[in-house]
Amino acid sequence: MARSNLLKDTVSGQVDVENILLRLKIILSDLDDENILGWIEGELRGYGEEDIVPDYRIIKGRPMGTYVVNGHAKYSEALVPLNFTILGKEMIDEMLTLNVRDGISTIEKNLNSKNRDRLGKPIATEICHTISNYELQILSMTIRYAANDFEAILSKVKGKIVDIIMVLEKNFGSSAIDEMDISEQVIDDPEKREEAATYINQLVYNENPTSIELGNKNKIKNSTIGKLFGRK
Repeated sequence: MARSNLLKDTVSGQVDVENILLRLKIILSDLDDENILGWIEGELRGYGEEDIVPDYRIIKGRPMGTYVVNGHAKYSEALVPLNFTILGKEMIDEMLTLNVRDGISTIEKNLNSKNRDRLGKPIATEICHTISNYELQILSMTIRYAANDFEAILSKVKGKIVDIIMVLEKNFGSSAIDEMDISEQVIDDPEKREEAATYINQLVYNENPTSIELGNKNKIKNSTIGKLFGRK
């Protein structure tokens, strides 16, 4: 079977991921599945503070900063030993963790910038002072995140896109994908639409097939998808 141009563009790496997602959004809109479109919108526009971000968008950083040990030795741009602060393990873990909520285009731009190796989350001075003690006085600190972690997000999204396009090709054909119009087939064969929507939901949300209840516009029941969008 001949492959669609959309699939070729995705794997070539010559077209940015945002462009691929926008084209995919047009095609997937014919499936009329709010959960699939919700994932597309999250990746395009970013995830709001009220949204639970996908696991692949949760990354851990390293605390780098300037601090004084025992009132004498001063270290600059060094790894901050947070275990010597008043913070417990859980609070340290929370401080180092970043839920990447930016849209995919912002992630791509950051990775293509000259500061790609200095991406980080600055910690307010008052917080640095609050968690300090005599043994460790933190003057300034930034949680640095590796560019590889952001590249892994892009890689994960592209992998899902490739799988989704292959499902669409199998169910609707490469020509329909290139024309970005599967509406007639969706209307003529509702079962084909439902099968495609079910598989794509599983690909997007890593769902077990038994946790998705078909019918009633693919209503999600006690699943990860439902939790992501606040449904029960």
